[in-house]
Amino acid sequence: MSDTSTLAITPETEQPVQLKYSRTIADLPGPKPSPFFGNLLQLDRKRIHVTVENWIRQFGPIFRFKILNHNVVVVSDYAVVSSLLRERPAGFRRHQAGVTIMKELKIDGVFGAEGEAWRRQRKLVMRGMNAEVVRNFFPTMVSMTERLMLRWKTALEAGKPVNVHRDLKAMSLDVIVALAMGFDLNAMDTDGNQLQRDIDGLFMRLGQRMNAIFPHWRHVRLPRDRDADASAGRIEFAVTDFIQKTRERIKNNPHLRQKPGNMLEAMIVASEEDGNDFTDQELIGNAITAVLGGEDTTANSIAWLINNLVQNPAAAAKLAAEADAVLGEHRFIQDWEMLSELTYLDASHNESQRLKSVAPVFGLVSNEDCVVADTFFPKNTVVFASAVGASFDENHFPQSSQFLPERWIFDEKPDEGNDPNRKLFPFGGGTRLCPGRFLALTEIRMVIAMLMRNFELEPDPKALPVKEVMNFFMVPSGVPVRLKLRA
Repeated sequence: MSDTSTLAITPETEQPVQLKYSRTIADLPGPKPSPFFGNLLQLDRKRIHVTVENWIRQFGPIFRFKILNHNVVVVSDYAVVSSLLRERPAGFRRHQAGVTIMKELKIDGVFGAEGEAWRRQRKLVMRGMNAEVVRNFFPTMVSMTERLMLRWKTALEAGKPVNVHRDLKAMSLDVIVALAMGFDLNAMDTDGNQLQRDIDGLFMRLGQRMNAIFPHWRHVRLPRDRDADASAGRIEFAVTDFIQKTRERIKNNPHLRQKPGNMLEAMIVASEEDGNDFTDQELIGNAITAVLGGEDTTANSIAWLINNLVQNPAAAAKLAAEADAVLGEHRFIQDWEMLSELTYLDASHNESQRLKSVAPVFGLVSNEDCVVADTFFPKNTVVFASAVGASFDENHFPQSSQFLPERWIFDEKPDEGNDPNRKLFPFGGGTRLCPGRFLALTEIRMVIAMLMRNFELEPDPKALPVKEVMNFFMVPSGVPVRLKLRA
């Protein structure tokens, strides 16, 4: 192939530039497509990430496949993925099909916003989820962690089984609803709360629509679609009420303007500052987006870590010893400073994310003609950027199939080429780095430290093997773990 060049417009400067490349998408390797369907019939939409990872092993760091007559380019080289993520939102955007589905369910926040709307809402959300707000929210997280511990202890002392996966999701829902909406849902101890049912139902419907081959709900409204609309309406009504009550609370407690205790308080304070014109609809949309984005990701990151620990008892023992040393006489984290002392816990979480990332692929679309990895991408090229492409590469992670937290612990900070943190993207990258990552990491540390300080993990011999299931995120089919009180 000979070098080729073409003119293109850069989105940042809107000036023409000469693009040089040696190949086009048609030159890329990939799985053989069938007539009409392309590679669609080879994709299990519940496990599409597994197929993509297998193709990465077969075809290398850049290849293409076809859905019907449309090309999709997969990129897995971590340096290229990092570059693509840094080029958002100017160079690349999210695929609008998923954004449209979210908006149909009234999930209209920073996650799906682009351009100037994204810049406005990013500012709002970052005010609501920064480190200071999470630290102010820490006492609430302490109480919720204790509530989870007592629930498990009470069940075990009564000889009752513990549904770990269910309780992790309830805990994460309680945390994110309290932060984003200022409301103690207590999903952990109840199943009958209407808001909880609506949130769970809406998230389930979102996953189903994301995996649907044909958007039937736009043509034929089934009972489940009407139920989803009703749930979305009730959630919006509830959040509107929370906003009104929060404004009253701030009015009666002016100190909250300097020290907001949750995301909703911080966003309301930001919205009322001079120069800001955030609407109530933006407050509502981002509160709902935070809940739906924060519940499943954090709970299932913890679930995957527990699954990895129960399969690796030596690592679990090291983590328990660290929890004992850091927490001392305490049964759960009560001091903020303890969070920074959990070195092995952080390493275990990093290793679990490497093996079982809840967001293994980013779907992107090019805004203009561009060149990626010496390949010409026309405007509107669909790209799957692997967040974990390096994770099973022996050159980057020797013994890549093994759970080895020690690979994340260093006496001295490694140089850029040897730093594993630069090779994976569990929270995205660039300016669209996940705004909730600090909250998620805090919750993961608190729950896992409490778990290992108080309980032993045993595999459930009667449970089915755990499968990876792609809904909106990649989740485990279960957590086949039995808890036992530590002596």
